[in-house]
Amino acid sequence: MTGFAELLPLAAASPVLIYAGLGDLRYLRLSNRTMLGLAAVFLLTAPLLPLAETGLRVLAAGVVFALCFALFCGRVLAGGDVKMMALALLFVPSSALATFAWSFSAAMLAVPFALMLLGRMEAAAGWRHWASLQTPGKMPMGAAISLALLFLLTVLAAGA
Repeated sequence: MTGFAELLPLAAASPVLIYAGLGDLRYLRLSNRTMLGLAAVFLLTAPLLPLAETGLRVLAAGVVFALCFALFCGRVLAGGDVKMMALALLFVPSSALATFAWSFSAAMLAVPFALMLLGRMEAAAGWRHWASLQTPGKMPMGAAISLALLFLLTVLAAGA
């Protein structure tokens, strides 16, 4: 079971995650300033976590960074996606890594499906200039990562 203190960093990062997700949908870019904002939220809230939990989160983030960097070298992921994915793991409680994997998988399916629906809707005419709707074959990973983390927060908070 995940306690309130373990969810506090993720809850505090929620506004930055929303900003990052919407920015990625609109511009297909994850700015370094936004990533620094996520890192700052973690650094400010990490002292509230047990040291062992902080260590496990940093270890998970390091492993994910190494794997994502390899995908970046193979031109599968963009640099902002690599940074955000590694930073995302800092906000996932170590006891909830499997739950995050499921929520990320669901978000990776939901975001392209939502973009496809938005592209076909007349009501979305004001959003048609968004890069994620105009660039076929490009996946706004920041939106999927943000959605997965926000979904994880909702699931864990409901169970806490």
